[in-house]
Amino acid sequence: MLLNIFFLIAGIFLLIKGSDIFIDAGSAIAKIFRINEILLGLTFVSFGTSLPELLIGINSATSGSHGIAIGNIIGTNIFNIAVILGIICIIRPVKFLRGTVKKDMYMSLLTSIVIFVLLLDTYANGAMQNMISRTDGIIMLLLFGIFMYYTLYSLIEEINARKEHRKARVNHNTNLDNVIPINEDVAKSEIKEKEKEEVKEIKITLKDIDKITKNFFLMILGLAMIFFGSEFVVDSAKDISIALNLSEAFIAIVVIAVGTSLPEISTSIVAFKKGKGNIAIGNLIGSNMFNTLFVLGTAATISPIVLPMDSLLIDCIFFILVCLVISVFSRAKFELSRKEGILLVAIYILYLVFVINRL
Repeated sequence: MLLNIFFLIAGIFLLIKGSDIFIDAGSAIAKIFRINEILLGLTFVSFGTSLPELLIGINSATSGSHGIAIGNIIGTNIFNIAVILGIICIIRPVKFLRGTVKKDMYMSLLTSIVIFVLLLDTYANGAMQNMISRTDGIIMLLLFGIFMYYTLYSLIEEINARKEHRKARVNHNTNLDNVIPINEDVAKSEIKEKEKEEVKEIKITLKDIDKITKNFFLMILGLAMIFFGSEFVVDSAKDISIALNLSEAFIAIVVIAVGTSLPEISTSIVAFKKGKGNIAIGNLIGSNMFNTLFVLGTAATISPIVLPMDSLLIDCIFFILVCLVISVFSRAKFELSRKEGILLVAIYILYLVFVINRL
């Protein structure tokens, strides 16, 4: 029993540390090739932070531990936006950008409803059991593709708009008749810098090749740590659930979900301290989209996930409720106050009481 607990803790540590190494190494390579940081964050970093959930999902689904596969995703998602976002709002109210509300909030709510509907097999078509089939998994991956396309398209439009605005401002400064010398110097300096950026080419030096090689092997190391960490977590969670006569879903929701949410906690705290609340919110919501559509969709496509108990549908309803609370309040005043933060944390506590009473 103690050995299983040790392997569970060691597995979560390997998942988190492996994810950090993978992201840092991949980001270092991306910077050598001058890939846009925001684009990098939305794609590679988001994927990296969801790697622990992905490998746990695939591992548990293929080994028949379906309670861990779905319990970890639902538990992580609820913890992310109820506890982490709730505590952030209690410390300091968070204001939303209109784009964040229109895109991220509604997409998150829609995703929570989709996963609930896809699990209603016994009610929808009279099936023997509720499950996420391969077809459901493919649907989720298609929805994830649409979400990523819309997100990247919006980002590119915003970047291009900023470039046009900057270009128009520089042209305006240079065409003024009565220009203060210092402004003229600044304008010329901006033009020169812009010209340098336009003609700048990616030059790979021997030093860069060494960095790429080093970070490539670090990425492999990170992936290996995540792989073995997922093995430890799934196997030890199964043994602990048997020893304590607990469901695998309970261990996944209460222990594994909180452990795999640690990277999101760290990222959100750093962003919040720097006054970038929308980045923290984007990270949490983006992580949930990756977890629900990409991770669960991939795992189900590889091996269909059977719902171990129908009461997990209630967990999905809690997930929808949290997303609905955030969507309604953020849409009404584009802000989540301390009261809403307390409400989110209260919903999570109520959810934990439900999970414990279900034992």
